[in-house]
Amino acid sequence: MSMQIRGIAIYSRSGEKRETSFKLNSLNVVTGASKTGKSALLDIVDFCWGRDECTVPRGEIRNGVSWFAVLFDRAGEGILVARHNPGPSGNDGDEIYFERNVETFPETPAGFIKNMTAAALRSKMSGILGIAENLYDPEPTGARRQVEASAGQAIFYSLQAQDEIASRRLLFHRQGETGIAQAIRDTFPYFLGAMGEDYFLKKKRLDDARFRLRKLERELTEARALANEASGTALALVAEARRVGLLDVNAFAETPDTARELLQQAAVPRTLSYATLSNPEADLADLEDRRRVLRSELQDLREEAKQLNRLMRDASEFEKEADEQRVRLASIELLVTADGSHDTCPLCESHLKTSVPTVDDMRQSLSGLDLQLRSVRKDSPRVQVRITELETMRTAREVDLETVQTDITTRISDNERLRIEQDQFTEQARVAGRISYYLDNVRIVSDDNGLRLRVARVRAEVEALSAELDQEALNERVSSAISVIGKDLTTFATALRLEHGENSLRIDLRNLTVVADTIDGPLPLAQIGSGENWVGYHVAAHLALHRLFRARSRPVPSFLMLDQPSQAHYPPERDLGQISGTEDEDQIAVARLYRVLHDYCAKPDQNMQIIVADHVELLDDWFRAVIAERWRDGIKLVPPSWTAQNDSQ
Repeated sequence: MSMQIRGIAIYSRSGEKRETSFKLNSLNVVTGASKTGKSALLDIVDFCWGRDECTVPRGEIRNGVSWFAVLFDRAGEGILVARHNPGPSGNDGDEIYFERNVETFPETPAGFIKNMTAAALRSKMSGILGIAENLYDPEPTGARRQVEASAGQAIFYSLQAQDEIASRRLLFHRQGETGIAQAIRDTFPYFLGAMGEDYFLKKKRLDDARFRLRKLERELTEARALANEASGTALALVAEARRVGLLDVNAFAETPDTARELLQQAAVPRTLSYATLSNPEADLADLEDRRRVLRSELQDLREEAKQLNRLMRDASEFEKEADEQRVRLASIELLVTADGSHDTCPLCESHLKTSVPTVDDMRQSLSGLDLQLRSVRKDSPRVQVRITELETMRTAREVDLETVQTDITTRISDNERLRIEQDQFTEQARVAGRISYYLDNVRIVSDDNGLRLRVARVRAEVEALSAELDQEALNERVSSAISVIGKDLTTFATALRLEHGENSLRIDLRNLTVVADTIDGPLPLAQIGSGENWVGYHVAAHLALHRLFRARSRPVPSFLMLDQPSQAHYPPERDLGQISGTEDEDQIAVARLYRVLHDYCAKPDQNMQIIVADHVELLDDWFRAVIAERWRDGIKLVPPSWTAQNDSQ
């Protein structure tokens, strides 16, 4: 898609506009003295194309300008891109204004409001150029990242800065920066047209087809392996199903079909038979709690009965002892003295050193003893009744305890049975799962013919797409394009009368340089002397490339900006201004260079715009007709008044 430059504009910090206009499909020359800002035109275009870094020289341009703007032309449509000047100390401007269907530059930058990022701008420009989806995978099994051709790479073929056009080692714009050379190599096949516009669509279809083919081939391999082992596996599964109870113990398979029927029967889902029962662990816990309570109650009853029996024994012994004592005391009536003295022996009536108890005292003791005996004899029947009650209660608790113990034993047995059943169910589920997997794969085996047909169809699709996307064929198409470029490169080198131009010339895609194939071997640009040759081969290579780009309608901007192509003959310190182009060899060489550029754009079907910033100014009428601006006698890119305003502020 043709895309050229209508003009470049800058805006002062007070809002004034300075515009440089260019003709479409023509050579345009901005000529002038050194330090007038000519080289900045290329940097402004590069910046407004979406480059992250602003390379506009610092000094009066960065000090006096607020906005840079470029008005592009795409088939008659004006596309305005304006970027805010990051200032004297900045490197990137994140304020970008983008607008389509624009006829001219606005008079002031008041309407420039950020509506775009640098990445979005590059994406937008890619779409305008017509760059199709083109994610390039240079090494599918390698470590290098995928690269996508975009407007950011397309601009490399349209700009030649002053230090690039005369380089003996670097051929393309920004080639010396990290990663740029590899990006050019990776995207070169796309921009050359060696890849069809549907190349990447087919590439995705091929990747998808290869994925499907691998999957189908894996399924077919597994199916065939299962088919070879089907009989033995089926019989083994039938035996295992019998072992775990999925089949009757008398179920045997004589044929593969019978085995399959039995396995289908064994694979029927089952449920646990005890699924509706209450929680057996909870029941067992309740019974154990009941047993503990009964044991505690039984222990209390036994302890109380033991204490009452001890009491009865003590009472019986007391009663026996008390009866004996009572008999002894009752005999006191026989030993009473006549005078009732206490120090006379009642038997011999002799005097006693220690007095003996009186009869009244003994009688009182006997009366107390009778009272105690009556009390014991009164309580004994009640204690005996309580002991009988305790024995009855103990017997009942022992019966209850025995019943609970029986229930606990039964529950433990039930729990063990349930555990065994659950383990058996788990084992059955495992075997049933293996059987289901086997039966699923047996279905694949039974459909083996259909699977083979699907594999054959997808394999044919992969082969067809691989043939269309063959890397060798791609390399051949690239080589063919390089050969076509080489013929034009030789033509332009001959027209420029460059050294070794009479040999076959080509662009070395690997090293990104021009090579002359001489009788003594390949001769790269770095080994060809003379600044005139270096500049000339840069110009010739880019003209040859753009001729192919235009012939194949490739999505590369149809403009070429050259900065100081005459520097090999007229460096800044030799600025002669106007020259005739015939007085010496340097003038003749410069005139020849510009004539080639002029004639290149003048061809009706070329649709190419070349913009040159240079010191020289030829006196020929055809040259004066292509001068866009003449920056001498105080005329510069940035008007002196802007600098004065900036100094006053």
